[in-house]
Amino acid sequence: MNYSIAIPSYHREHTVQKKTLKVLESYNIDPANIKIFVNDVEEGEYDRYANALKENPYAKDIEIIRGVPTIGAQRNFIERWYPEGTRLMMFDDDIEEVQVKISEQKLGRVEDLEKEIIQQGFDECEKVGAKTFGIYAAANAYFMKDRVYNELCYIIASMFGVIVEHDDYLARVTNHGEDYEYSLRQYVKNGVLTRLDKYTVKSRYYKEEGGLQDVRTKEYVHSSIQIIADLFPELCTMYIRESTGHAELKLHDRNKKYRKVESSLADLF
Repeated sequence: MNYSIAIPSYHREHTVQKKTLKVLESYNIDPANIKIFVNDVEEGEYDRYANALKENPYAKDIEIIRGVPTIGAQRNFIERWYPEGTRLMMFDDDIEEVQVKISEQKLGRVEDLEKEIIQQGFDECEKVGAKTFGIYAAANAYFMKDRVYNELCYIIASMFGVIVEHDDYLARVTNHGEDYEYSLRQYVKNGVLTRLDKYTVKSRYYKEEGGLQDVRTKEYVHSSIQIIADLFPELCTMYIRESTGHAELKLHDRNKKYRKVESSLADLF
């Protein structure tokens, strides 16, 4: 199967090697399929990555692409960089392990990343006409299910696949919560999503240095979530989680008898 891998990264030239690239190497993923996209506006960012990767036997030939600032705009740039129809996987730069549910109490390492997730994900998309697929957002075996879910849901950006479309409607306008926004845009445009609820990833998410947390504040989070809620009032509602004070979203597909699908960004902090 032909596919490409894009890794947007910011201030994490060492993290990406210790984590995501190490994971991909463990699955014998061809480095020729991988591109790392960096912020081309910040002086020295490209050179820092180039110098850091050149001593890594696996990473030394991975192409570094000069992209744009902010994660939402960077993901838009990435999808435009690849030709339409490309089967594209996006990985965050701080993935520690790709996991599968073994029992209600236990997660284990995925044995074959290409077959179990990449191949299966794109095959499932083609079955139902979806253009994007993802994995379960939280690494919690108790809540995960051995199923393929095709209704309105949260496709977390840590690892997901997309069949590239150059459609302005799909362009993200937010940064924090941009994966919520993209899930909703994909659902509105294509009418279906695909999520492999048996799989997840181990990651520190917002606890790792670099990335979006360099600019994230409580006010920044609230503003981004409010934008998404205003864009999709029929499909989501903003609320403030009492335990954290953070703005959150609830997804609800009003075309399916108001069935609520609750997702929480707070669970990832």
